[in-house]
Amino acid sequence: MKGRTGFILFVVAFLLLIYWAEVSKPKVFNWRVTFHPNSGEPFGCQLFDEMMTKTMPKGYEVTSKDLNSLALDSVAMSKRNIIVQSDDDVISSYNIGRLDAIRKLVRLGSNVMVVQEHFWSIQEQLDIKRSESSWRDFVGFARNFRQNGQFICDTLIWKYPSSDYPERAYTINQILSGNALVVSSDKWERIIYKQSGIPLIDDDDYDENDEASFEEDTCQTEEDGNRQEENLQDEEVEDYVVFIRQKIGKGYFYILSAPELLTNYSITHNNTAELALRIMNELSDKPTLRTTAYLPKMKNEETISSLSYISRQAPLLWAYRLSLLAVLLFFIFNAKRRQRIIPVMPEPVNHQLEFVKQIGTLYYQRGDNADMVIKKFKYLKERLRREVQIDISDPSGDEEALPQLAALTGYEVRHLKSVISQLRVLERQQHPYLTIDEMTKSLDDINNIYNSIN
Repeated sequence: MKGRTGFILFVVAFLLLIYWAEVSKPKVFNWRVTFHPNSGEPFGCQLFDEMMTKTMPKGYEVTSKDLNSLALDSVAMSKRNIIVQSDDDVISSYNIGRLDAIRKLVRLGSNVMVVQEHFWSIQEQLDIKRSESSWRDFVGFARNFRQNGQFICDTLIWKYPSSDYPERAYTINQILSGNALVVSSDKWERIIYKQSGIPLIDDDDYDENDEASFEEDTCQTEEDGNRQEENLQDEEVEDYVVFIRQKIGKGYFYILSAPELLTNYSITHNNTAELALRIMNELSDKPTLRTTAYLPKMKNEETISSLSYISRQAPLLWAYRLSLLAVLLFFIFNAKRRQRIIPVMPEPVNHQLEFVKQIGTLYYQRGDNADMVIKKFKYLKERLRREVQIDISDPSGDEEALPQLAALTGYEVRHLKSVISQLRVLERQQHPYLTIDEMTKSLDDINNIYNSIN
């Protein structure tokens, strides 16, 4: 007994040790930009979509339909706003038809927001003077985002006179600030400006164990942010923008060149979350659709199952095998038959006689003789109907039923008719009453008929 108890305690302690090792190890993030609705990684959109579903006043949902499919249903889409987001080019000189589909939807009343990094191949069609085309290594930035003890930051400035929001500057990591656009046409309304070349902020309190989180507050302290907002009042902001819009027909065509602002990472950090909500508020007048038709498919390593992941990690695989072995040994040692004392079961007691006496005593105390006779008569009618198919409940059928009952019981038809008629009269009375002698005679007549058909 002591050995088995010790073994069980060993198994429990071993499993707890594995659980502690799994929980205490640091989480490894995948910093690839996917914008995928099922990805909980920093630059996926699972948390972002959940947040928008709860906060967008007119509704928000994700669809897999492409622009051409949405344009075909233009009547319904005129009552929707659309977000087209991709790490690749949604619109470019190679797929100019998508731009035509967007403009068709906008003319009918939809607000369409195209979210991609650069527009260099389609600058002329969009009346954009210049667009940055810089390659940004998100994975490398996650590993090495600090240079010489300093963080590289840009400032995005919400400066949109017709908006309900006041002007505000957001100093964020350069990797999130997007590619700048220089707009040449007055048809475009500038909403978010970009200011590069911000002095780098020292961070002496940097924690080496938190290398992969690069919070916004490492770029700017509260005092630095207030001082920079005061400087914005005196300095003229260069005409570099990342968020613009143009009126076309009944709707607006939006362009956002900082797609990382609409991701899980952005929505879970205070500084960028406020900016992302301001951007999404531009589409809050109608139900909003975010199409995933132009997103790259999830790779196998992104959809890998837990067991497959364990099988690829040698320490986890050994821990998994040892756990299975421990469970198997536990079953083997506890599978032996154990003898136990078979309890002596008492012989069941028949309480039917006690029940009958109790019912009889109840009727005797109440003195309701007629009720007992009426119930007995009902049992007789039910048995005749169920066992011999003779129905004596309806007087109109007596000419056929009574001769059959007389042939079955051996009584004369006249006697049966007399007994049944008296019982029917008693049954129809509202407040019937019988003496004990009358009750005894009626019960004897019913019992005689009842017993004669056995």
